[in-house]
Amino acid sequence: MKKTFMTAILAGLMAVSMSMTAFAGQWQQDAKGWWYQNDDGTYLKDGWKWVDGKCYYFTSDGYCLTGTQTPDGYTVDASGAWIVDGVVQTQGGEAAAAGQNTVTVGSLTFAIPEGFPEYSEDESCIYLANSDSTTIIGLASESTANLGLGAEDQKLVALLADVVLDEAMKDQTGIDMAGTNLQLANGTWRFYDYGSTPVMGIPGQTQVYASLSESDLHMIIFAGALSGVDTASIMQNNLR
Repeated sequence: MKKTFMTAILAGLMAVSMSMTAFAGQWQQDAKGWWYQNDDGTYLKDGWKWVDGKCYYFTSDGYCLTGTQTPDGYTVDASGAWIVDGVVQTQGGEAAAAGQNTVTVGSLTFAIPEGFPEYSEDESCIYLANSDSTTIIGLASESTANLGLGAEDQKLVALLADVVLDEAMKDQTGIDMAGTNLQLANGTWRFYDYGSTPVMGIPGQTQVYASLSESDLHMIIFAGALSGVDTASIMQNNLR
C-alpha cells in the first residue's frame, strides 16, 4: 500500500490544526462575479458549500450563483445564500435541502455534523471544523486501484484489513497501537484512539476511523478538543 494517502490526510490535518485558521478565507470579486478563496489559495467550487453558517452554490469554475435558481432547483438570494420562502437558511437549522448538508470525497459521503460550519478541501481530503476551529474532522477516500494495487492484491488486503491498517497507522504515526473493530451502520471500521498522545504534531486529542475493502480505503480523523464530542455517534449517524 502506498504511504501517500495516509501521509496526505495526516499532514493536511496537522497543517490545519497547527494554524487553526486554515478554514478562514475571503470572498473575492471580478467582472464575472463572486468566488470564495481559502487561505491556501484554493477556492470553493462544484456545488453547495457552507461558508460562515450559510449555504452557497458554486459553479465548476468557482463562481457563486446569486439571485437565481440553482441547477438542482433551489433558490439563492442576491448575496448567493440559500433561501426558503425568502428566509436565509443557516447550518444546523431544521430545513435541509437534499445534498446541501453532505460532503463527498471519493466514494465516501458524510453528513456535516451540526456545529461544524467551516469547510476546506485539497486534492484528496475534506476538512470540517467548528466555529472556532478547535475541533477538526478530516475525511479522505481513495480507490485501492489508485494505490497501485492489482486485483489479487486488492483481495489480499481486504482479507488482512486489520493487520494492514494497524501497520499503516504505525508507520505513519510512529505509535505502535492495534485498533479495535467497530460495527457501524455502513460496515466495519477500525478505530484508533490516541488520546492526547501527539500524532504528527497535531495538537489536542486524535481519534481515527479507517475502513479498507477490496475497492476503497476510507479514513475519518477527529482532532483537537474532543472532550464532549461523541465521535462514535457522529460516525454512526453521519455516514451515508
